[in-house]
Amino acid sequence: MRRSLDRVFRLRSLLEDVSRVELEARLQELALVEDALSRSQEIERDMRGQSFMGITEGRNRQRVESESLSEWMAWERGVYEKARRRKATAVDAAKAEYLERRKECGQVKSVMEAKLSAVAIVRSRREQRELDDWFGQRSKSNS
Repeated sequence: MRRSLDRVFRLRSLLEDVSRVELEARLQELALVEDALSRSQEIERDMRGQSFMGITEGRNRQRVESESLSEWMAWERGVYEKARRRKATAVDAAKAEYLERRKECGQVKSVMEAKLSAVAIVRSRREQRELDDWFGQRSKSNS
């Protein structure tokens, strides 16, 4: 029984490690998308500012270019926000799987510890019985 529990524990431990690595990968993907979204928002703000500068300074070409780029960045931001939502959902799923694997691993470990505790109790009782028998035989031989 101990070997099978050891194998089950090792298997659960490996599955926990795999799900942890998958969670970390999903978190990294989410971070990349969030960075791209942040850069896109910064560029969009800069272009909007340049567009206003073009309006105030009377530079029509700069204003049109900046507005066009600002609109492009707004569209790109929408794409990144959609990707971020998908990645956040993937992170949530990976986190749930990791926590489930972790719980399973802990359950197997608890079973193993309970088994070891039961074996220790049986061994202790057997040793105590042997000691009692030895003292019982010794007192009979002295009488």
